[in-house]
Amino acid sequence: MKVDALIIGGGLSGITTAHRLAKRGCSVVLVEANEDVGLGANFANGAMLVPSQSTPWNTPGILSTLLKSFVTQNSAVRIKPSAVLSQFKWGLRFLKNSKPHLHELHKRRLLDLALFSMDVFEEYYKGYADQFDAQKCGTIKIYRDQSSLEAQIRSNRHLNDVGLDWEALTPDQIVKAEPHLQAIAPQLVGGIRFPADVVADPQKYCQILREDLVASGQIVHVDCQANDLLMSGDRVIGARTKNGDILARNTILAMGVNARKLAPSVAGGTLVCPVKGYSLTYDTAAINDLPSSPVVDERLHVGIVPINGKLRTVGFAEFAGHDDALNPKIVRQLDRFTKSVYPNLGQMIDGCKRTPWAGFRAMSADGLPYIGETSSKGLWVNTGHGHLGWTLAAGSAELLADLITGKPTAFDASTFAVTRSTPTLI
Repeated sequence: MKVDALIIGGGLSGITTAHRLAKRGCSVVLVEANEDVGLGANFANGAMLVPSQSTPWNTPGILSTLLKSFVTQNSAVRIKPSAVLSQFKWGLRFLKNSKPHLHELHKRRLLDLALFSMDVFEEYYKGYADQFDAQKCGTIKIYRDQSSLEAQIRSNRHLNDVGLDWEALTPDQIVKAEPHLQAIAPQLVGGIRFPADVVADPQKYCQILREDLVASGQIVHVDCQANDLLMSGDRVIGARTKNGDILARNTILAMGVNARKLAPSVAGGTLVCPVKGYSLTYDTAAINDLPSSPVVDERLHVGIVPINGKLRTVGFAEFAGHDDALNPKIVRQLDRFTKSVYPNLGQMIDGCKRTPWAGFRAMSADGLPYIGETSSKGLWVNTGHGHLGWTLAAGSAELLADLITGKPTAFDASTFAVTRSTPTLI
């Protein structure tokens, strides 16, 4: 039997793509190498859907930041020298796309997709919010120097016409919104609240959609490695898996950085780099008085997120190739940063069980995801979302489902095409 779509990868991108296709009447099979869905890069990520952070990492001046990271102990970016050569081509494209006009263009395109994604996500929020701890609580971004705050306000104003929702806050207004920031109020010059941002548990979301797919008669295989693609001429017709061959009219790679192992030629064409992000989760269920709002500290480049009886601190970008080992220095820094934002909670969280975690963000060289068909007919990708995997999941899946089923898309899909043009390197 040949199904309409085989989705390889059961993270946010894969499971949501399968769900959007199933809603269109397609027969789908999803295979996930782990023992359950949502256990890869989504397992303990920031748990935030943040259209407010729809900015590519390669901001103008990023080269200076990268060079300083080699000598600055507290840098939010870490680069292992061994990873430089393996990502050299990607790095050149990354730097080329940091030109101001390109960065501004890509920032607006990312925000377009993020806001569209939040519209699609609303369906899941209305249907399942209480089951995956979703809250429309917004985020608060705090600033400790005036120039950074003013630069962010200028950037926000340029995005008003796209639909970015934001509000500038004084230090007093910050403390009113989140009283636990009282202790560092003298250090703050102001902040920005982004009311449209959402907190939600990505792993629970993946599991809910898995159950929904199975209940509707679709097939989900976990602990099922895809080992090779099946070809008929120049067309991909499915995959060889641990459970046997699966034939499909359309095969979708939603494997993040692991697509390289299955389809190296496709992965090379998409220029996706593994960037390791970290989180440290405190089990704060026994603490009665906790922060209620996610807070992003601009200077420290960390986010601190309360979710379902836990406090999770996320941050750092480590370029270390495919080395998935936890860096203990970064874990200790996350703990210090948490206490520097919430010094009043220091003693309490010292007594909490803490769980460090790291996962690979699939980062494209221009900051935009790859959504669409590859040069191999019948083979599609949904990857390269970087730090916005949760934010862009629903919109990317909706866009890809429209492309696969031949329906009109909500906006120009060529922006995210695998074959999109890239700036020359000279």
